Amino acid sequence: MRWTDIYVESAAAEFGAPQTGQEAVDLGLLPAEEVERSEQRSVSVSDGRSGPELAVAAGRTALARSGRDAQDVGLLIHADCWYQGLEFWNTAAYVQDRVLGHGDCVSYELRQMSNGGMSALENAAARLTAIPATRAALVTTGDRFADPAFPRWSTDRGLAFGDAGTAVVLSTTPGALRLVATSSYSQPMLEGLHRGEEPFLPSGSGAGPLDLVARKKGFLRGRSQEEITTRNETGMMCAVKTCLAEADADIHEMTAVVVPFFGARLSRLQCLAPLGIQPEVTLQEFGLTVGHLGAGDQAAGVAKLLEDDTLKSGDRVLLVGVGAGFSWTCAVLERS
Repeated sequence: MRWTDIYVESAAAEFGAPQTGQEAVDLGLLPAEEVERSEQRSVSVSDGRSGPELAVAAGRTALARSGRDAQDVGLLIHADCWYQGLEFWNTAAYVQDRVLGHGDCVSYELRQMSNGGMSALENAAARLTAIPATRAALVTTGDRFADPAFPRWSTDRGLAFGDAGTAVVLSTTPGALRLVATSSYSQPMLEGLHRGEEPFLPSGSGAGPLDLVARKKGFLRGRSQEEITTRNETGMMCAVKTCLAEADADIHEMTAVVVPFFGARLSRLQCLAPLGIQPEVTLQEFGLTVGHLGAGDQAAGVAKLLEDDTLKSGDRVLLVGVGAGFSWTCAVLERS
């Protein structure tokens, strides 16, 4: 989809304190060779705040940076991957109340796993276009990957998870970045990679530590690893190529490409090599200090680019979202 007059006005990210890879090894959270393989120097660890609380902090910052009054925001989408601090409650309404403080706004929670922030951005653009009275949209993400249920360093291989809240303000008023195009694609036959052979439970309470490695092994029994790899690569490239075509752009024209904050090796295998790009054009160094932020990698990347203020007018950025399930959403932004 090519967009007309949709802009990113501001972005923000809220982090915890860094926990280094060496500290994790010393605490027995993972073997030293895993840190060496991923090159993950540190991850963000919350100071006790939940995912929604981190999202609220980021949302307030982004709103302040936009210069908008909270009353201008007619849509709030909150995306997340993991436990939001309580069961059976409305997370989006909490963020709406704490950030906006008014009811003249549609708000909802979106669960598209690590592609949630990007899917929310595309959905926000659609509502701003279809319903101009929406005025502005706030997209937030927030996750805290805490022990004992979520061993952030070892639940998966090739990446470590970091806690953060992120926020992006979009509107039809010219702002820092113009949304040029987006595209989404999915491969639902891959959902079992994160389900494995585990049975469905009547309640989430009392579940043991999450082990994604075991789930993936269960799903792969009797299946070809090559097929899974091909489906993953094909799905991402379909979303990327369609998005670039809609933007009338080439990936090598991009000033920056924000891919998920995986470890260095996994990022090279799943993102950089298929895209034909080098780490230098990505925010890999930043990602290796904060970890994979669930649904918030791309929004945190946009916030980082705006804070560093290195983009010149006309520079373009490609955002690549990848979420378990699997789904991919990509976007091209242009510096105003």
